[in-house]
Amino acid sequence: MKEEDDIKITSGQQKELSTKVVIGGKRYLVITEDLGTKKHLITTRVYLGGEIISVKKIDYENILNASGFEKKLRELMLRHHELAITMFKAEKMKKEKVLSDYFNEIKTLLQKKNHKSALKLLAVALERYPDEPFLLSYYGCLEAIVNKNYTHGIVSCSRAIEIFRERIPFGQEFFYPVFYLNLGRAYLAARNKKAAVEAFHMGLSYDNEHTDLLWEIRKLGIRKKPVVSFLPRSNPINKYIGMMLHKLRKT
Repeated sequence: MKEEDDIKITSGQQKELSTKVVIGGKRYLVITEDLGTKKHLITTRVYLGGEIISVKKIDYENILNASGFEKKLRELMLRHHELAITMFKAEKMKKEKVLSDYFNEIKTLLQKKNHKSALKLLAVALERYPDEPFLLSYYGCLEAIVNKNYTHGIVSCSRAIEIFRERIPFGQEFFYPVFYLNLGRAYLAARNKKAAVEAFHMGLSYDNEHTDLLWEIRKLGIRKKPVVSFLPRSNPINKYIGMMLHKLRKT
């Protein structure tokens, strides 16, 4: 999260402080000003897109007749300004969900087959984490299934694979089956069975025993490709290699 906390005095006569703060991708403007000795109030307002979303005030009547009034007033304004920012950040951060929170909620919704709610939450999460490959992959899959926005869904799933491959090119192959599962399901929603099968087989190339991928393949009435593709499935070589691979995966 990037934050800009440069406090600026924008007017020497009006004694005004302003700070730009970025939280969760949203840019807020915090302005503290002295309303004058007649009102003896310091007011701090927080703006979002020109709209006031928070106001805090403090009375400084007790220092009106003190020696060094101007200096004490500036110090009080600065303290009030900084405190208002700190409190606002703390309040916003309590409400901001971290990535793991989104994943847990989305996982629960998917387990309950509440795809519409999961898609809505994915859209919200992507506003904060626009390049998170797992969010993008599930979003693309559900966008195709729920909203029938096939092209956008397939592109999102494919983009998720590209992002993941760019970030982690080696050593994370066990994640790929999930990406290809979502891509295949997006293709199925678009009634592109050939592309779906190719995606499912690509996922199985990383994990030949992936339960969900095997279920999708069987549902389509298609069996897994033999280990040695140019030999018949019944060939003893295919049977022996398949048996040995199965034992190795178990161990």
